[in-house]
Amino acid sequence: MAIPDRRMKGFLVLAFICFGLTFADDDSELVPFMCPDDVPEYKMDTALFTIRNDQNQQAKLRLYTQSEECDTCNLIPEWEILPAQNCSILVDTRWPVRIEIRTVTNESVKSVDPSCSEGNLTKLFLEYGDYVVYMKSTEDNEQATCSKLIIMNDPSDSNIPIYVALGIGVFLALVWILMKYLYRRGILHRIIYFWSTEGMMVDLGTPTNINAGEDPNKEDKKEKKERLKSLDTFRGMSILVMIFVNYRAGYYWFFKHSIWNGLNLADFVFPWFVWIMGTSMVFSFSSQLKRSTPKTLMFWKILKRSAILFLLGLVVNTEGTPGGVEIEEIRIPGVLQRFAGTYLIVATIHMFFAKTTDEHQHCWWSPVRDILDYWPEWILHLVMVTVWLAITFALPVPGCPKGYLGPGGLHEGGKYENCTGGAAGYIDRVIFGNSHIYGNPTAKAIYKTSVPYDPEGLLGTLTSCFLCFLGLQAGKILLQQKDWVQRCKRFLIWGIILGVIAAILSKASKNDGFIPICKNLWSLSFVLALSSLAFILFMLCYLLIDVWKVWSGAPFCYPGLNPILIYVGHEVFANRSPVHFPVVHTHAAQLAMSAWGTFFWFLVSLYLYVKDVIVSI
Repeated sequence: MAIPDRRMKGFLVLAFICFGLTFADDDSELVPFMCPDDVPEYKMDTALFTIRNDQNQQAKLRLYTQSEECDTCNLIPEWEILPAQNCSILVDTRWPVRIEIRTVTNESVKSVDPSCSEGNLTKLFLEYGDYVVYMKSTEDNEQATCSKLIIMNDPSDSNIPIYVALGIGVFLALVWILMKYLYRRGILHRIIYFWSTEGMMVDLGTPTNINAGEDPNKEDKKEKKERLKSLDTFRGMSILVMIFVNYRAGYYWFFKHSIWNGLNLADFVFPWFVWIMGTSMVFSFSSQLKRSTPKTLMFWKILKRSAILFLLGLVVNTEGTPGGVEIEEIRIPGVLQRFAGTYLIVATIHMFFAKTTDEHQHCWWSPVRDILDYWPEWILHLVMVTVWLAITFALPVPGCPKGYLGPGGLHEGGKYENCTGGAAGYIDRVIFGNSHIYGNPTAKAIYKTSVPYDPEGLLGTLTSCFLCFLGLQAGKILLQQKDWVQRCKRFLIWGIILGVIAAILSKASKNDGFIPICKNLWSLSFVLALSSLAFILFMLCYLLIDVWKVWSGAPFCYPGLNPILIYVGHEVFANRSPVHFPVVHTHAAQLAMSAWGTFFWFLVSLYLYVKDVIVSI
C-alpha cells in the first residue's frame, strides 16, 4: 500500500475527527496505514524509533503517538504493524512524545499491556537518537509486552551550535571592549603611528594631539536631540532578537513562537516594541506641547504616522510570494498594522491628557500622581480591557463554547476543531474573511487546525493598547520623577505588581490558568507578564547605561535608532542575498545563517549611526 504524504495524512486524521470518530479502545476506531518496511532517514529535530517484533508474534500491533505539547489531545493511531514485522519511524525531539503500542486481534484492539502503555514509553527523545523497543508475545500469543526503551547510539548534543555561537559572541564582545579601551587610552593611535607612513599620520594626528586640526571652541551648529540611551538600547535588543527569530533562529523550537500557550524567545520582542512605543510617546507629546503645537496638528501627525505604518505593513505582507499577491488574498492584519492601530488609539487618547507641567509634585498624593493626574486615561484603557474580557468570554461563537481560549483542531479531543482562537478568531474570519488573515498559525503543526487564525487580529488590539499604555506609564515616571532612585523604585514596583497579577490569572501554569499566557490571543495575562518583564529589563538598562554609565548600550543602541527602517529592510530582504544563502538543513548551518542575517542588519544600523542618519515616521 502506498504511503501518502504526511500532510495529507494529517488532513485525513482531522477529517475523521470531524465525522465524530474517536480513538478509544473500541472496534470502530480509525484504521491506520501499514508501517513501511523501509527505514526512514534522519531529519532535523527527529529521532529514529524502531519496534523489533517477536518472530512468534501472531497478532498485529497498532502504534499510537501524540506530542505532549498537544494539550488534552487524544493519541492518534499512526501505523499498523503486521505479525513478526519490524517498524521504524521518525519521532519529534522538540517535546516529549506520547507513545503506546496496542495489540490487535481479529481486528479488535485488546487492552494495552502496562509495559506498552504511554506511561512506560513516553519520552523526550534526543535528536538523531536511535531508539529500540523489543516486543515479546505472551504464552497465548494474544498479547504483546514491551521492553524498556533502549538507545542504540550516543547522539551529540543538538545545542552545541548555540554554545559555539555564544562563545564567539563573548569573544567579539571582549574584542569590542578591548578596542574601545585602546582607543580611549590613545594606544590604538600609537599602533597606527608605528605601522603607518608619515603622510598617514598627518591625516590622523599624533596620539598626544588626537583632535589636531579641530577648533575646540567650535560649536556644533547642528542641534542634536537628546535621547535616552537605555530606551534606544532596549529597542535595539528587541529589533535584533526579532530579526534573529524571523530568520528562523537556527530552527530551534525554543527560539520560535510558542505553539499556543506559554512563552518562547520570539514571543517577547513584538510586545516589548509596543511597550517601548508607549514610553517614547510621552517625550514626543511633551516636546510638542512645549512648542504649543495645536491639537489638530498633533492629531494629523498621529493619523499620518498610523497610515504610513499600516501601508508599510501591507507592503511587507506581499513579500515572499512569487508573482505577487492577488488583492482577494492579501493578508490585512500584521505586525506593522497592529502598531498602527495601537498607536492611533493610545496616542489620540493621550493627546487630550498630556501635560507640560508637574503641578501636583508637592501634593500629599504626589507619590501616585503619575496615576491620579491621568485618571481619565486610566478609565478609558480599563474600559478597553473590560471590553476585551466581555467579548472573549461572552461572545457566542457558532459551534464553540463561550470563553473558549484554545487552538481548536485536536485540542480537547477534537471537540472544538473549528474554534481556533475562540471569539478572537471568529471576529477576524467574519470581518476580514478567511482569505485575508494568516493561514498558517503556529498551532497548525501540532494541533492540526483547519481554519485560518491571525495572531495580529482585531480583538488583540485592545490588549495591545493596554500594553502600550503601560509603557506610557514608564515614560510618565521618567518625566515626573527626576531622581533616579525614585524612578527605579517605581519601575520595580510596577514590574512586581503586574507580574503577580499575571501569575494569578495564569495560575503560574502553561495551560491551566483562568486566562493562560498566550501570545496568539494577546491575552490579558500575556500583556501583564510582558509588561512586568519590560519594566524590570528597562530598569536594568537605565541603571547600567544612564545612571552608573558602566555600559554604553553598544551594540544594541545602534539598531534602536532606526527600528522601522531596519524592520522593513529585514522583511524585504528575507531569503535574498546578501542576507540569505542556501545552506544545508542542519541546526549549525541554519544558526550560522540566522546569525549572519542579524549581524548584517546590525552593520547597516552601525553605518546609519556613523553617518548620523535617523529615519523616523
